[in-house]
Amino acid sequence: MSDVLSSVTGVPPATLPVAVPQPKAIDLATLKRGAKDYLDFADETKEIFFAYLYHRAGSVSLAKTLLSEIYLDALSGALSVWHFGSLNLTVLLDRAELAIRERSAADADIDAVYIPSLVWLTVEERASVATLHESLWTLPKEPQRLLILSMLVGLSDERIAELTGTAVGRVTSGLQAARELLLTRWQPIVSLQSKLQSLVFEPGFDLTAETALRFALVEKYNELRMRRYQWVVIGGIFAVLSNVIVASVLAFTVVVAPPTSLRSTRTEVASLDAVLLKREMELRDAKKAVSATFSETQRIAAYGVSRDLTALGLASALEALKTQQEQEADINRLMKLLKRADTAFENTIIKPIVVAMRSVYDLL
Repeated sequence: MSDVLSSVTGVPPATLPVAVPQPKAIDLATLKRGAKDYLDFADETKEIFFAYLYHRAGSVSLAKTLLSEIYLDALSGALSVWHFGSLNLTVLLDRAELAIRERSAADADIDAVYIPSLVWLTVEERASVATLHESLWTLPKEPQRLLILSMLVGLSDERIAELTGTAVGRVTSGLQAARELLLTRWQPIVSLQSKLQSLVFEPGFDLTAETALRFALVEKYNELRMRRYQWVVIGGIFAVLSNVIVASVLAFTVVVAPPTSLRSTRTEVASLDAVLLKREMELRDAKKAVSATFSETQRIAAYGVSRDLTALGLASALEALKTQQEQEADINRLMKLLKRADTAFENTIIKPIVVAMRSVYDLL
């Protein structure tokens, strides 16, 4: 590391300050299991990933910035409810591709940091290596990724397969094809072609940056965990309110518009009500007809009775009239007899009798 620092800063190792500020310690006992697991993952991959970022972006400062952003972004994704995959180096490499596309490579320091570190190469070989990264960045994603991890970071095929979750045979065949593709775009000098495995360079990852990264990860984890609890509480409240609303809507629907079975029953009841109403109307009409018939019968009977009474009265009147007429005839006959007797006898005997007879006749 001292050689790297001297090549970067231009200051010999003996002149570096001895006193280094002590980082604030992280109490792992207070961490949750998820945060500790992610810190272990970061400790295992941070140096390799930082070296990859440097050779992919071409700048130490940009690599440090991207390192923190990508680890925090990966932590957010790992704690998401939609994350179902495993957490490995491939996840970091994929996120690095997206992040580097949005950044500018104008502040690349390959010539100032990487090339001077290759002290075992000749000047001509270092001049040839200076064009390596430009050619490397034009390759497709997979060949470029394998070449950086193998040729510039110095990982073995087995280690690459372990970190990326890929079969070793696939890594080996992919590296062979990637080297052939690289040599079609980058023409190193002949002496350098046999030294491709000596181009390894890992920029120094200082303790201050490492501690800042760990604290940022712990704070991000706590923030995400608290946010998850908040969402759980909000989800619970929403679920309760949703159940209340759904129950109210269902109750209202049953009351206003009952289900099909209730509606059919209600229709049947309405049909029965209509039939009963029709029967009541027919019964009322029948009663009206019977009442009218009875009234007509009574009227006819009364007319018959009155007619009978009239006939009876007429017969009685005729009988009385006949009797009266007979009486009058008898009286007239008697009067005639009396007149005759009066004429025949003296008026002194007969006259009082005639007067009495006339008064009786007048009374009759």
